[in-house]
Amino acid sequence: MINRNYVPHMLFVLALAHVTTVVTQPQVKVKVEDEKKRDLDLNNSNLNKRGSSETVTFVDSDSNKESAVLTRHEVDLVNFFCKPIDFTPDGISYYFKYVYNHPEYVHYLPYNLSHMIQFLEYGLATGQNEVFAVSVIKMFLQKIKAVPYVEAEAFAEFVPKFTKVMKPYLEKKEASFLHEMQIVLKEKISDIFAKYFTFFQKNPDSFMTSLAEQIAKQTNQSITQQHIEVEQLKKDVLRFFEMCANKLIWSSKDDIQTWYNCNRLAHECQICLDQKVLCDQNALDDMCWSFIHRFCYFVELSHQDLSKDFFAQVLHDLQTKPLVLIALEEQEDLMTCKKSHLIQRMQSCRDLCNSASITV
Repeated sequence: MINRNYVPHMLFVLALAHVTTVVTQPQVKVKVEDEKKRDLDLNNSNLNKRGSSETVTFVDSDSNKESAVLTRHEVDLVNFFCKPIDFTPDGISYYFKYVYNHPEYVHYLPYNLSHMIQFLEYGLATGQNEVFAVSVIKMFLQKIKAVPYVEAEAFAEFVPKFTKVMKPYLEKKEASFLHEMQIVLKEKISDIFAKYFTFFQKNPDSFMTSLAEQIAKQTNQSITQQHIEVEQLKKDVLRFFEMCANKLIWSSKDDIQTWYNCNRLAHECQICLDQKVLCDQNALDDMCWSFIHRFCYFVELSHQDLSKDFFAQVLHDLQTKPLVLIALEEQEDLMTCKKSHLIQRMQSCRDLCNSASITV
């Protein structure tokens, strides 16, 4: 069960826009090493014992309050994992051997999926097709299965970047289809003429009828295959999104901002659908329900730490605003709709919170 007071700390720095660093006592002199050797040392389990008494405190510059305290080892890991990928044969080999396979990498990904974006951008820059995009999604899906949670704000930042970089793969697939069809039909027609030219000279009308039938069959087969491949890629996108959505966490300290974030996620998925990166409205509906169920779970665990204004604002928004999160209708009239489900759960958690305060 998620601790309601838990604020992700291992890589919390990645979510902070402006921080001030304060090194606490006792200070430790750190020997300056060759950068590559230092990176390799991060894969050595003995590093956990080195410099363990040194900590780094991150202070929010806006509130001037302590936001996280990391050990020197944790800070080193953050810097190590934050490095962009060097897309050379040696650089890619290094990434897989020392970063992707690092046991702590799954504690980094919940806060930052930039490496996935970098791979997709690299694929576009080098003219890769949708097969490459599928392999990238699969590669990071395997890691997401292992992460204990996904930080919601980080995921909200990731989705629009992913939509932007994934769209060209789908457009390229559709654009290349006509060129591929032209090549296939040219070969098909040339082959038929080579074999049946004599028949064409004797019976041109019958020949053209047969040729048109062959072209129609070939075109239908190619269009069907094109549709299947594009839809499969979109389903892979949905699968990855669903896996992340089912592991989302928020911090109760963010109060009403958690609700705004939940709605932002739905809005970003709507844009993803508009850009034809998600397959259809059913996919958007699935995502919205995943966000709703995960958000309700968070509120159930954290209701005692959420303010009265939180519940008032959420219920007010549900009653008065045209939210993307609850806009789609259910597939059956008798099914509880998203709006009713959220209202019931929020009212129930609010009542529990009020009862607890009265008892105290």
